[in-house]
Amino acid sequence: MRLATSCVFGLALAVTVAPFAAADTPMPIAVRVKVVGQGEIRLIVADGVTKPCESSDNHILFQGRPRAGDEIKLESITGSVCVDHTYGSLRESQWAGPSIWSGSNVGAFGGPREAVLSGAVSTDNP
Repeated sequence: MRLATSCVFGLALAVTVAPFAAADTPMPIAVRVKVVGQGEIRLIVADGVTKPCESSDNHILFQGRPRAGDEIKLESITGSVCVDHTYGSLRESQWAGPSIWSGSNVGAFGGPREAVLSGAVSTDNP
């Protein structure tokens, strides 16, 4: 009888705790970066909120040379990304400066967080 009571109590505890553990598990949030303008730029997107984007506190998600019209599709675990890109006539060295894009962890009235974190970078402007 004692063993049966312990099993029932343990099962009840596991059922009660499981939903709370699942809520704390980080879920990826989609990140979309659209490149607008003309030509090619350098772009870096990192998961995290530290500037510069190449900081060791961040995780690089993308570092490359997209062209105008490209849409870079990534996933962030933290819900925030650091984005930096080149622009203008010096597209190898003229960086716009890092910016942090953040999504909410919890939606309105405690619902799910935003499904997509999106924005655009310009080949012509910072």
